[in-house]
Amino acid sequence: MWKLTIGIILVVVSIIFAMATSVWADPFSKQGGPLLEPGGWTASTTFHVHGEGQLTPLSSTPVGVSPTQIRTAYNLPSSGGSGTIAVIEAYDDPTILNDLKTFSSQYGLPAPSNADFEEHMMATRIPGNSGWALEISLDVEWAHAIAPQAKVLLVEAPSSSLSDLLTAVDYARNRSDVTAVSMSWEGSEFSSESSYDTHFTSNHGTEFFASSGDSGAGANWPASSPNVIGVGGTTLNFSGNIVSSETAWSESGGGVSAYELEPTFQSTYGISGTNGKRCVPDVSFDADPNSGVSVYDSTPYERSTGWFQVGGTSVGAPQWAAIASMGSSASNNNFYSDGKLSNYSSYFRDIVSGSNGYPAKIGYDMVTGLGSPLTINFTPLNVPNFSISASKVTQTITPGGSTTYPIFINPSGGFTGQVNLGVSGLPFGATPSFSINPATTSSVLQITATTAVISGSYILTISGISGLLTSTTQVTLVIGNANYAIASSPSSAKAHGWSSTFYTVTVLPVGGFSGMVSFSLSGLPPNTNYVFNPNPTANTSTLTIFTSPTTPLGTYSFTITGTSGSLVQTAIATLIVSRY
Repeated sequence: MWKLTIGIILVVVSIIFAMATSVWADPFSKQGGPLLEPGGWTASTTFHVHGEGQLTPLSSTPVGVSPTQIRTAYNLPSSGGSGTIAVIEAYDDPTILNDLKTFSSQYGLPAPSNADFEEHMMATRIPGNSGWALEISLDVEWAHAIAPQAKVLLVEAPSSSLSDLLTAVDYARNRSDVTAVSMSWEGSEFSSESSYDTHFTSNHGTEFFASSGDSGAGANWPASSPNVIGVGGTTLNFSGNIVSSETAWSESGGGVSAYELEPTFQSTYGISGTNGKRCVPDVSFDADPNSGVSVYDSTPYERSTGWFQVGGTSVGAPQWAAIASMGSSASNNNFYSDGKLSNYSSYFRDIVSGSNGYPAKIGYDMVTGLGSPLTINFTPLNVPNFSISASKVTQTITPGGSTTYPIFINPSGGFTGQVNLGVSGLPFGATPSFSINPATTSSVLQITATTAVISGSYILTISGISGLLTSTTQVTLVIGNANYAIASSPSSAKAHGWSSTFYTVTVLPVGGFSGMVSFSLSGLPPNTNYVFNPNPTANTSTLTIFTSPTTPLGTYSFTITGTSGSLVQTAIATLIVSRY
């Protein structure tokens, strides 16, 4: 028996040694063991705090790179953004709204309101997590910093499991107002990952961005999905507020996917050594904690609250998503087309020094991709294309009314084609029509609402399609409540002694109003009486005013008040009391 026991022990030791040897032999292994399958897959955050482990006490004033420095480093505008940037996170951050207010106040950004910040929880009760709370603060604050006019939608999953996070992604991608989705999390690749890549598609032209990881060379998912823009990391070096150089960050994730096939945009560009597989990252952004950005978080992280200096490839995903909301042209198809042009340097800062295990080099590399942004417009200038825009962003009507939005087609690269226009997001009871469709230069979108349309604010997505080219823009339609006005005819009348005079008071419906209006009157002189007949009414009523010999002579302005539920309207008329 003891010989059998020793034999079993030796077999087990041999298996463990063989597994360990296979892991050690792979310098780019991410987990130190077999790749996890979907049932046990969980996401990790991709941030690193400068001075981690030495955070208490923390600075009560901002530390790290400011929004102004980032905008200067990457040639970004100080304002802009449209539509909604969805930030997908795990767990709940109970202080995010107050943290965003503090961050915005510090850096002169628009204060968050219900119109430009929304928190959507994917479950009724979601636990908190200090690490994910800091991740949430980083992502939300910096999406707002780069695109302050865009709305930020925080979608919180109940956990960091695959199913919970992808359910949160699905919620965002199915919203027509979402222009970009940020995912500052990653996990190991797994053999069936490509079957989940459809979660990173949208019928609304949404672009998906994911951090490439913070453990050096090696591909991670979901950044390795061909439907996702993978964001690697760099180190920004400053001379004052000016960037003196940008180099590859040694911990930036990147490499060749084990399972995802090479997409057309990469095979057309031409990347050596891929063996027909997808490479990551696609682009890069500041990530080194030594050049980390300023973040405010009042949920304790390692017993500290306040201002943190945060790096990691988490920094880049939300900021690239913000860039996408400003230019509507940030896509892998455009990126790799730009990379083949002679004016490549007008789109990207090519990172040519540094390493994560793979070296940075001229053109594409597996540590910084094509490079860091130097613009918000990535449409290749020598490729025919177009964009559409609306000169009126918000229009207000009442039920039964109509309004128009002038639409313009902006050609680039010699585009001369016809554009088929469409619109989505209209409420029931509202009908669209275009004055010219298809159009080549401009058209007018008219929205007509029936009296049955429901009041509210609606984001409309106007789309243009010409062959394989597409462009969208968003406008807001506000449907106001039904209302009414009242008017008196004549506006002035005369009376004397024992006499009476008459006014016709008319209800003027607005926006499909059909209610009854009750009238009252104030401002008449003493010894005067009045009566409305009928009262209430939905149409007209006759106001009769009775005077007497003791009514003081003079000219009197009086107020007719109409009331229908909570709606109150007034009209002014005049009574002249004379001797004759």
